[in-house]
Amino acid sequence: MKEMLTTKEVAEYLSINEKQVYRLIKDKRIPATRITGKWLFPKGLIDEWILNSARESVSLAPKRGPMENQLVIAGSNDLALELLAKNTNIQNPRFTFSISNVGSLAGLIALSNGNCHVAASHLLDRETGEYNSSFIRKHFQSLKIVALNLAHREQGLIVKKGNPLGITNLKHLANKKLKFVNRQEGSGTRVLLDYGLKENDIKPDDIPGYSRIAHTHMEVALEVFSGSADVGLGIYAAARMLGLDFLPLATERFDLIIPAETYPSKAIKVMRDVLCSEEFKSNITQMGGYDTRETGKVVYERD
Repeated sequence: MKEMLTTKEVAEYLSINEKQVYRLIKDKRIPATRITGKWLFPKGLIDEWILNSARESVSLAPKRGPMENQLVIAGSNDLALELLAKNTNIQNPRFTFSISNVGSLAGLIALSNGNCHVAASHLLDRETGEYNSSFIRKHFQSLKIVALNLAHREQGLIVKKGNPLGITNLKHLANKKLKFVNRQEGSGTRVLLDYGLKENDIKPDDIPGYSRIAHTHMEVALEVFSGSADVGLGIYAAARMLGLDFLPLATERFDLIIPAETYPSKAIKVMRDVLCSEEFKSNITQMGGYDTRETGKVVYERD
């Protein structure tokens, strides 16, 4: 990609609407310069801005300790991941597993900064259609990692039982009569949503509740279940748990990103043993919306 981006190009690069780019310029939140009446964006500074935009949520996190009996996972929220941590701890009581739901991008930032041992990510690169691997190559060029697949999972619109508003696609979100609940910036789910909005030429300002944030899939489902929201984007398993209707939009790959130097450790081994077990695969399949065809397999590595 060229070194200077136009407004349209930076909008595509960030998977957002051009109107949002102009708002970022107005608020002086994005690196830009105006030349002969046109806004231009240095690609190198945009890449730095992408990373810095997620640093706030992890900047105060402590450095990860030695990976002996404790494994810290930071990144995207997922019910199968929570079950993996629980089952691994039950089967290996001397190991402690903790999860921080900060979003995919912030998880990778935390990993590169040494604030966690594993990053949980499902970041879609809209230029290549790949999950995680091309994003890591672009924005974390010095990070040597092994990516283990947790599962492939269904993402879609979570709506009330019976779908009273008749929502069937993203275009129906541009309805002033409904209440939407979103996920935080930097989350893979938010990236997926913004990508879909861009593809359907939908402006975020047209969606009531676009700025309303939930930090987990169950929070989204609970907002809909309680009536605080009419619709939100999330995984099928969360909708199913609360008896809500679900409209599938995409099947995505969810990976665990591990530094190559710590991949051979005992803590990673016990986690992977549980991840690869038929019992675990069966359990998450029964939750609904999960495909385990690559679960436990190395799907990408760079050393």
